[in-house]
Amino acid sequence: MTEIKVDTESKMLELGASLVQVLSAGDIVLFEGELGAGKTTMIRGMLAQLGWSEPVRSPSYNLFAVFPTDPPVLHADFYRLSSSHGTGIEDYMDSHLCLVEWPKALANWVDYDSAKRVLILFDGSGRRVQLSNISI
Repeated sequence: MTEIKVDTESKMLELGASLVQVLSAGDIVLFEGELGAGKTTMIRGMLAQLGWSEPVRSPSYNLFAVFPTDPPVLHADFYRLSSSHGTGIEDYMDSHLCLVEWPKALANWVDYDSAKRVLILFDGSGRRVQLSNISI
C-alpha cells in the first residue's frame, strides 16, 4: 500500500492525473471514503488527463456516466445500492476503465484483497490517500 498526503484540491486533481497513467481498459478501481472526501475530485483529475474537458459529477442518481476517452471510462456510483446485480456494469468491465465509487455493491464481482483500491481519508485540513494494488 502507498499512502500520499494531499492538502489541496489541485493536488488531488494532479494525483488523479498521475494515477490514470498506470491504468487501462479492463481495470476496475474501487474508490472509498466518506462523503466529501474527494473521490469525484480525483476522478475529475483522471478524466482531465485523458482529455475530457466537460463537467464531471458523481453519477449518484444515474449510477453510470460513460466517457468516450482513450481508454473509455465508466464512472459508477453505487452509494444507494447494496448490490450491483441488474445494473449492467459487467458489460463495461472488459472494455472500459471502470472507476467505482461506493463499491461495496460489487462484492459478488470483485475480490477486495487483490482489487485496485483508492481510500481517501480526512486528515486535518487535508486528505490521506491510500493506494492498494496500484503503483504510481
